[in-house]
Amino acid sequence: MLKDFLFFNYSWVPNSTFLFKSIEKMGYSCDFVDENTIFNYIPEHNYKIVVVYLHEDNMLPKINYLIDNYFTSSILVQHDDTDSEQINYWTRRKPNFIMQRELTKNTNNPYNCIIYPFHFPIQSMYISNVEKTTDVVYYSTLTNYRRIPFIKKVIELSQTTLKHLKWDLRITDSGVRTPEDYKLAINKAKIGLHYFGNSYDAWRIWEYASCGLATLMPELRMNSITKEFIEFNKSNYVILKDDFSDLHEKILFTLNNYEYYSKKIIEEYNYHTPDKCFEKYFSHFKPFV
Repeated sequence: MLKDFLFFNYSWVPNSTFLFKSIEKMGYSCDFVDENTIFNYIPEHNYKIVVVYLHEDNMLPKINYLIDNYFTSSILVQHDDTDSEQINYWTRRKPNFIMQRELTKNTNNPYNCIIYPFHFPIQSMYISNVEKTTDVVYYSTLTNYRRIPFIKKVIELSQTTLKHLKWDLRITDSGVRTPEDYKLAINKAKIGLHYFGNSYDAWRIWEYASCGLATLMPELRMNSITKEFIEFNKSNYVILKDDFSDLHEKILFTLNNYEYYSKKIIEEYNYHTPDKCFEKYFSHFKPFV
């Protein structure tokens, strides 16, 4: 029997699962192999498309064996929503195409195949009728070297030249936060700060946008917010210099114009909802099913 899709997926990853299950909900015949079933999996069907996301070192030999012996005629797709800006070499066989979240102009392509960008499909965190009682919100961790200088600058400003503002800062070592508290915090604030961490794409970008939080951050690098995927108009957020030397003045500028940027970024999010992300993501699979 020929089925449409086989997904090698992590069962605990919400974003990949949302995208893959959305394909199944459209009526396509789909099978799923995850981290719990991969080692005992024996194929019972052929598949038009095989999507590889499982990529642990102990899993890839089994996956490559299956590709080489059972799925030689299947379209092979590598789905990568890791933080890697460079293409990961997972399969011996060259993928027909790669879906790469952290795709930028600096990404190398050792497979020399087609690569399409996508970004996190993040559900809206908007809460209606919440009073804006906080000027600036920023929750972050001290676990990433790229972000630590920015965090230190934010703390400095909150304690010196901008201490008169109403701040909601939560800086931790572990990244532990209560989802309910965070959701309320970003709905209560006027502006939100963001800086690059492990990747250029981040949950925070889309969480802020979904609740209309005027956002101050460096210019986004991902190809997923260009015209090739779903454009994110950079006039709808306030761009911070990479060295954040203008952080003080940009906070005040954003605060003085937060109603404008709040309106603009929530309009922007409406083009980047999970359903919109999936629609564009799936468009690359359509020619093969």
